[in-house]
Amino acid sequence: MLYRKLERVMTVVDEGGLPMVIKEVYLFGSFLRDKQRPTDIDVLLIYDSDATLNLYESIGRKGDKHWRLWEMSRAPGKLRRCLKANAEKSVDLSICPSLEEYQRDLAYPMDIWLRIWTRQDRDWRIKLMDHFDHAVRAPLPQESPA
Repeated sequence: MLYRKLERVMTVVDEGGLPMVIKEVYLFGSFLRDKQRPTDIDVLLIYDSDATLNLYESIGRKGDKHWRLWEMSRAPGKLRRCLKANAEKSVDLSICPSLEEYQRDLAYPMDIWLRIWTRQDRDWRIKLMDHFDHAVRAPLPQESPA
């Protein structure tokens, strides 16, 4: 069920045409930890601030540049509505200009994260399969002698 929701989100990101220009997509949290029954997927969208600003640029009658600031200020909310179906609670979206900035603002450090998509490398399914395949094949810790 969660995988299908992630697939829907990633299809929309991959198609583009969003109110913000996405550079990278990361997953983090319990879904990646291979928790028995994760209840949500934590998705971090890294946006290109310059390219996003250009989306809201317009040229005035005298040839001067203007930015549609009202529309631009609403872009994160519009992005969430594009990616989440009917305010679903099982997909948590965070939006930030960089992973470092996002981590700096956290109350506690991210214990696990995985970059699954960039504009140059869009094959997110392979990265996810590699992550879970590696997690399954990882050696178990040795028990200490009794």
